[in-house]
Amino acid sequence: MRFYIFAEDGLQRISHRVMDGLVHGYDAMPQFAGTRQKIANVIVELEEGKPARITRVDGSYLHFDAAGKVHESLVNSGFEAMETFDALERSKRIKSTVVDLSPRLKREKWEREHRWELSKNELDAISADLWKMKRAEVAKVVQARGIKPNAPPLTSEARNAVREIETHIFGVHGKLDHLGEAALKALAFEARSRASKDFNDAIWLGIAGAADRRREILTRHRTGSGVWYASIDVIRWDRSKRSGETESFVHERCNSKKLAEEAARRLLVENAKYFSAETSVEARVVCELEWYDAGSDDDDE
Repeated sequence: MRFYIFAEDGLQRISHRVMDGLVHGYDAMPQFAGTRQKIANVIVELEEGKPARITRVDGSYLHFDAAGKVHESLVNSGFEAMETFDALERSKRIKSTVVDLSPRLKREKWEREHRWELSKNELDAISADLWKMKRAEVAKVVQARGIKPNAPPLTSEARNAVREIETHIFGVHGKLDHLGEAALKALAFEARSRASKDFNDAIWLGIAGAADRRREILTRHRTGSGVWYASIDVIRWDRSKRSGETESFVHERCNSKKLAEEAARRLLVENAKYFSAETSVEARVVCELEWYDAGSDDDDE
C-alpha cells in the first residue's frame, strides 16, 4: 500500500509511519491544519521487491483540524459510513410501494464528502513516481512530513535490554495494581526516601511517581471527582482468528464519574444498532488519568 496527498503545491508521498500516526492520533501535519486534502490509497503488486502493477486506487479525503490532526474526523466518518450503509441496506429489504429516498441520499452525501475519483492525470502522476519516470512534464514528488520525530535505530543490544527491562516493569505495575490507597502512599514515600539516599536515583523516583499516579486513580474512582470519559467501541470480531478490530469509536468528556456513567448508557442506546453476531458494542467509563494511559490524544478542550 502506498499513500499520496494531492496538496496545492504538488503531489506528496505519505510514509506508512506518518499515515499510521495520523490514523491513531499521535502524529499531525500542521501544514494542512484546517483544510480538507485529497488522499490516494494505492495498492501495488510487487515482483522481486519492485512495483509491477497497480491493482487498486481509492481516493478519499482527510479533514485536518486546527492542530493538523485527522483522528477525530476519521472516527466520525467511520460511524457515518456504518450508519448510512446500514440504513441503505435496510431500506432495500423493505417491501413497500412508497420508496424512501433519504437513505440513498444520505449515503450519496457521505460518498461526496469522503470519497473522490482520480483522473487520468492524477493516476499518471502516481505511476510516474512509482516507476521513477524522468519526464520534464512530471513534477517532482516530495515526502510529506508529520511532526513526530523518527525513532533512532534500535540495536540488537538495546532490543534485548528493553525486553528484559519490560519484564520487570510489568512486575512493578502488577504489584502496584494490587495495592490500596494507604499502601501506595507509604510505598511512594519509601521509594523517594531510598532515592534520596542514592543520589536521587531515577528508578526509585519513577516508582514513586507510578505509585502516586495509581493512588490518584483509585481516589478518583472512590470519589467520582475530576474529569471522566465515557466511550463506546464498535468491534468487528473474526471468530476464526479469535480476534477483533475496532471499526469505530466515540467518546464524551464529562465532569464527574456519575455524568460519565449516564453518558455511557445513552451512547450504548444510540449505538446499539451496530450490534450483531459478529460485532460487539462495548462501553467504558474511565477517569482522565486512565484515558491518557490508554493513549488517547484527542483534544477535548
